[in-house]
Amino acid sequence: MAARRRPAYFRPQYLGVALALAVLAALLLYKLGGLVGGLSAQEASTATAAVGWHGIYHDPFNLPLKVIRSVVYALSPSHGQTLTRLPNTIFGALAVAALFWLIRTWHGWRTAVVTTILFMTAAWTLHVSRLASTDVLYLWSMPMLLLANLALHKRPNNPIFFYGSVLLWGCLLYIPGMVWVVILAIYWQWEDMVSGWKHFAASWQRALAVLSAIVWLPLLGIALLRQGSFRLWLGLPAHVPSLVQLGKQFVGVFVHLFLRGPLYPDTWLAKAPVLDVFTLVMCLLGIYFYVTHLGAFRTRLLASFGLLGVILVALGGSVGLSLLVPLLYVSAAAGMAYLLHEWLSVFPLNPLARGLGLGLIFMAVGLASIYNLRAYYIAWPHNELTQASFQYHR
Repeated sequence: MAARRRPAYFRPQYLGVALALAVLAALLLYKLGGLVGGLSAQEASTATAAVGWHGIYHDPFNLPLKVIRSVVYALSPSHGQTLTRLPNTIFGALAVAALFWLIRTWHGWRTAVVTTILFMTAAWTLHVSRLASTDVLYLWSMPMLLLANLALHKRPNNPIFFYGSVLLWGCLLYIPGMVWVVILAIYWQWEDMVSGWKHFAASWQRALAVLSAIVWLPLLGIALLRQGSFRLWLGLPAHVPSLVQLGKQFVGVFVHLFLRGPLYPDTWLAKAPVLDVFTLVMCLLGIYFYVTHLGAFRTRLLASFGLLGVILVALGGSVGLSLLVPLLYVSAAAGMAYLLHEWLSVFPLNPLARGLGLGLIFMAVGLASIYNLRAYYIAWPHNELTQASFQYHR
């Protein structure tokens, strides 16, 4: 009797993707409205802010998030805490998906899986993705820009990647401070854009490209004419710090990223480090790997985005650490890939040694995930400063 064939539409990876999506949804939605018992002052303002065309027209900054909020609030006008935060979870999930696809392309499935587990269980990712603030847009923007750069660089004549990149840049222009990052992204992709422009030579194709670029400008131009909007759009603080203060803030960015987190009780646990020990070690190892390959395109790409991000955060304007956090996990992915490569090169044919190396990595990832989940779901909501920050209800 012939063996029963598996349906063509069934693939083992489909089951893995479905399981990963279920876990991600559980992480982002578990006690979304009741973990801390109330809303912070910023969230309370978000819950009552004007949305829809009227709200967007009068304040279009952070447009991607406001569009989703408009849809959610329109479907449920009497939205409570859960629906107030739901738009952020959507962008948090998109950030995780973009990072996974980026790492899978650069380092393969195995590294992508472990890095994504670290990233989606990271306390910072959960904080930003489950709080009704605008920080999640920065967490989402960086992996999206890197993914768009990768896709367009590999296939500049693909219409989805060509027009998609232009649309993404225009969308990101509405996020305060991101104009500098978009300019840098255009610089790195200029040759690919020129190649695509030459390929899409038909009049309607070029007209579509121009339309994709300028369709964002009228609403943005109206917003920039309002008093004080231009400085906010550039990501600058109300008062530019002195060179001495700027230098301290520049160093402070690295302190917050690698040693102790910022003291923001509504978004972080005391002064806990942003990265757990395992992710920190892998991140430093990844940075070492990139330093030893300074001439590589990817190194220059990541270094330029990282330096620009540090400067924007150090200025003390609207751009926060969330812009840099995805880059830390990209570096951690490189560190894990480098470590596994070195280990497997020593034991290329020994299955026991190979299994031991992989097992240790997965065990460390599991312990790091448990640490982060406990920090977010248990330690943070029971902290006295955290409880004092969430006093508003809806």
